[in-house]
Order: sequence, then C-alpha cells, then structure tokens
Amino acid sequence: MNEQKIIDFISKFTKSATVDKDANLFEGGNLNSLFIMQLVLFIEKEFNISVNNDVIGTDEFNSVSSICAYIEKQS
Repeated sequence: MNEQKIIDFISKFTKSATVDKDANLFEGGNLNSLFIMQLVLFIEKEFNISVNNDVIGTDEFNSVSSICAYIEKQS
C-alpha cells in the first residue's frame, strides 16, 4: 500500500507510464532537487514521519523499495 502511494506520487512528476520500484530515483536525470523536496514533504505528511536529511540520496532513500523500508523503520 505504501509502495503504490509513492509510485502514484512519482508518476505525476515523470513522463514514464511505469515506475520501477527498484530503480534509483536520482540516476537518469528524471527527477530534480525540487521534486525530491516535494517527495520528502509528501512522505512526511502522508506517513506521519520525519525524514532525516542525511538519508536523502543514500541507499536507504534512493528507490521506491528503499523508501518504503525507511518508512516502515520510522513508523
């Protein structure tokens, strides 16, 4: 369920019809820093957690799958 919410959010900002849950969001140049901040704000509001700035762009926060694992760990 968390995964689909994140995929739906990302899909609004990309031209791709599908989002690979294991693909690195920071590679390929599809997403810029403004989008990343919007994603963080969405996650914080939607899942009622605080995202530590130190994890953004790391292996812990670079794909839909890793973000879902991070959310589970923070909940």
